[in-house]
Amino acid sequence: MIPVVSTHCRDYALAEVRRAVEEVLEPLGGIEAFVKPGQRVLLKPNLLRASSPERGVTTHPALVRVISEMVRDVGARPVIADSPSLGPWILVARMTGMAEVAKGTGAELLNLNRAVTVRTPKGFSFRVLELAREVFEVDCIINIPKLKTHSMTLLTLGVKNLFGCVPGFRKSSWHLKTGTNRELFATLLLEISLLIKPSLTILDAIWAMEGNGPTAGELRFVGRILASPDPLALDRAVVEALGLDPPSLLTLGVADKRGILPEVDFIGDSLRLDGFKLPDTVPPLPRPFRGLFRNLLTPKPKIDRSKCTGCGECVRVCPPKAISLKGKTPSVDYEACIRCYCCQEICSQGAVRLK
Repeated sequence: MIPVVSTHCRDYALAEVRRAVEEVLEPLGGIEAFVKPGQRVLLKPNLLRASSPERGVTTHPALVRVISEMVRDVGARPVIADSPSLGPWILVARMTGMAEVAKGTGAELLNLNRAVTVRTPKGFSFRVLELAREVFEVDCIINIPKLKTHSMTLLTLGVKNLFGCVPGFRKSSWHLKTGTNRELFATLLLEISLLIKPSLTILDAIWAMEGNGPTAGELRFVGRILASPDPLALDRAVVEALGLDPPSLLTLGVADKRGILPEVDFIGDSLRLDGFKLPDTVPPLPRPFRGLFRNLLTPKPKIDRSKCTGCGECVRVCPPKAISLKGKTPSVDYEACIRCYCCQEICSQGAVRLK
């Protein structure tokens, strides 16, 4: 059984966050069980886009600061790194508060933008994966996801957060390769996680995002920090706290089919997420009906013109280039659309809805 530790955390005050992180790490052996003096340690928060911490789109900088300080206190060197889906890296780092954290803690700040092709072990579905070279130039990885909903994957938790280790310009190609097959995309996410093998995952669940996340959902106070040496175990604990069966999260379902879904030893404050609003999507169809009913039942992105500002972000992130601007109004070519929902994921105005 894999331990998953949970504790209450009232707010993002640094002293409160430090207490909570130390409390969840204590049953796991403390930060010293994962980080050794002299190591270069990559901290991988969720930095989806340039967004202020108060909006709940990204991992809060207070948590990253505390972990960075704890890594430095051990005598190791923290590196804060991610590959945002949209926006110049300098702007993302500044808006999310990571530039200030790096300055205050002496951490390196890296954009994961150098791709390297990695051959996978026997038994993987994908023979090669394109990941950031920087991921393989560190001694240890601490995964720091945010508790949010996600219209394509249901939730973005520990395993999904590691998709940020794919350089931004490569993410579109992987969406295209997996197309409308969500299980195949979940397989990709799982295999990225298995290849990267983060030493520790610490979840920012103080303020979460529910509804149609991961950008324009609704904030919800959960008041928790969770930690586990295995992102699959942490993800399972959260899904079960929602009252769902583990396969409801497709990455857990793929892991279960492979016989690698861990049993969870839950330690600490109980976690229940009653009434947590999930995205407006439908569950994957049974295999015999996928061809017949996919177009009818799979939600399509629709543009709410009353909210759309014509910024063009949806056009820039669309992997199959199925969205175009006509004047200042986006138009979707549904024949080309692969239902990856990158447009909905990135729209800060909440102007892309799934119908």
